[in-house]
Amino acid sequence: MSCAFAQKITKTTYQMEHRHHHSCTHCACNNPILTLLKDELFSPENFAALPTTKIAAKKEQAQAFMVTGGTIRPMINGSVETVPAIGFADGYVVATGTEEQVYAFMQENHPGFLSRELQEGNTLLPGLIEPHVHLVPTAMLMGWTDLGGFDNQDLRQDYDIASVSSIIKKAVANLKPDQWFLGAGLDPALMPLQKDNTELITIDIDLLDSITVAAPVLIISASMHTLYLNTPALQLVWNFPGNLELLNTYSSFNDYRSKTKGQLQQAAEMNPALKTIPPPQKAAMFLEAFVNLKTIFDTANARGVTFMYDAGMNNTLKAMLEAYLAVNTGTVRIGAAQVCDTIDDAKKLPKFQIKPGYEDIYLSHVKVITDGSNQGLTAYQSEPYLCKPDNNYGIYNYGGKYDQMPQHPPLDFKALMEIIIREKGWPVMIHANGNLAVQFAIQALKDSIPAPAEGIRHRIEHCSLTTQDDLNTMKQLEVSPSFLIGHVGYWGYAFQEAIFGEKSSMLDLCNSALQKGMRITLHSDNQVSPLGPLRMMEQSITRRMEADPERGILNVAECITAEQGLTAITYDAAWQCYAEQWTGSLKVGNFADFVVLEQDPLTMKRPYMNMRNIGVLETWVAGSLVYGSTVSEEVSIV
Repeated sequence: MSCAFAQKITKTTYQMEHRHHHSCTHCACNNPILTLLKDELFSPENFAALPTTKIAAKKEQAQAFMVTGGTIRPMINGSVETVPAIGFADGYVVATGTEEQVYAFMQENHPGFLSRELQEGNTLLPGLIEPHVHLVPTAMLMGWTDLGGFDNQDLRQDYDIASVSSIIKKAVANLKPDQWFLGAGLDPALMPLQKDNTELITIDIDLLDSITVAAPVLIISASMHTLYLNTPALQLVWNFPGNLELLNTYSSFNDYRSKTKGQLQQAAEMNPALKTIPPPQKAAMFLEAFVNLKTIFDTANARGVTFMYDAGMNNTLKAMLEAYLAVNTGTVRIGAAQVCDTIDDAKKLPKFQIKPGYEDIYLSHVKVITDGSNQGLTAYQSEPYLCKPDNNYGIYNYGGKYDQMPQHPPLDFKALMEIIIREKGWPVMIHANGNLAVQFAIQALKDSIPAPAEGIRHRIEHCSLTTQDDLNTMKQLEVSPSFLIGHVGYWGYAFQEAIFGEKSSMLDLCNSALQKGMRITLHSDNQVSPLGPLRMMEQSITRRMEADPERGILNVAECITAEQGLTAITYDAAWQCYAEQWTGSLKVGNFADFVVLEQDPLTMKRPYMNMRNIGVLETWVAGSLVYGSTVSEEVSIV
């Protein structure tokens, strides 16, 4: 805790200006829709309505085959060295080496195998990895109208309140009677900045009313910290019989409207609005999510992904994924971290054991969420955000209502770490975005880890704003960071101009971490940013601020090499997820999970806005094609 921070802050000022508490919802790691509507959405009746008939899987080239030609980078132990040939059989890698060596092995052990020669320039890599996503929450909100700032993996052109208004008006015109307009992903931090580039646009009830009052409008922000409502929606919330608790806080609807301005934050404010959504629309969210999961996995395969790690698993989400996999053949492998919010949750954990073999939705971390999001202005900082609201330091989820602005790691957070790490032996992944939240996470880990324990892979998620000292301590503790690298590419301009100023130079210190001998990974936190490891690799290499690329690079010293970026989205991502014994490289014995790209990302001369668009020709899982199609002229039987 810096002396400067202690001098700047008073708890009284903070509580008057920007109130939060432990149940505040703020990012993809803590989805308010699922938290507040869990019993309604995940009811036995909704589960009973899901399909149960297994869909026949399309199997292509499941027999043994050998690949030569092009460029083959198996990434064994993270090395980018190439091999001339590779052999696959029974869903596994069975041989790598020279063409003669692999041919002889396949001829002896798998006679009748197929032989495939890649075209010049095509590149075969292990399947790419997304080490931090949120599958079911993302699928849930995909049924709402997309008001986000992304067009596939690029920022939307002309993303502003006018374009959002057009989307809302068009959708409202097609609503049935008694339906609400439900929108998701609205992100003021990706819209043009206001007041000489010093402020984010303010979205409130007056702005939404100016767009439409023809139907109730409810929008969840991209940071998931705020619900925005127009007057018809807020009136229905006020009148809903199940929301009588509002009478304890507000004297009338006009008082409710005036004080909230249609911006509902914290569980106490958001829950009444979510409860009021018409039941048919809430029920549809659950059923649509089941379908939307396939869209997520198809998109992942189309971007070369064969493994995804869900960073917020609980029993109900696991049940949904299991129901999906009971009907659909999996086209990506899934690992997960179990969310643990309280000491009671921690005490219920079993002792940690590393899984001897792969199983779907295997658990290998415990997830703890300590603060909010930087672009949502809720990550916990040592200095206030530059933009409004004034005196906003973000939130911290521990410490209780009597210590909302802790100056040291709160006792309840430290006790939670002690149980998870010392008593239960689990690796922990701590969500920490703001620089003070990161410091608290490091201190709690330092107090909880008896000695750097080899093989216990603790992670700090996002790990956004750090110092060299922070990284030195993490290295000593053998704690690795996973960077939401879209913070640099997508939001870097807003951070630099309006949100952080000079402090934005602390963002995602990828190169510094690597120079200290740490392993790093890159993640999307989908749905916060789009799926796409090649895009994340590109952003870590270029660090160009895409909202205004002419302004240059955000902290050029932290750019990494293409080789380092490729390792971060393959081998090291698998290692961080306790999966390198199955995937992340194409060593003999690993799964035949791989991707064929149109060109080699390591030889690309101009990666900016190009690496993300490298053509994914094929994606294979367990030796079966799950995306793309082989060219028959290139395949022969041996």
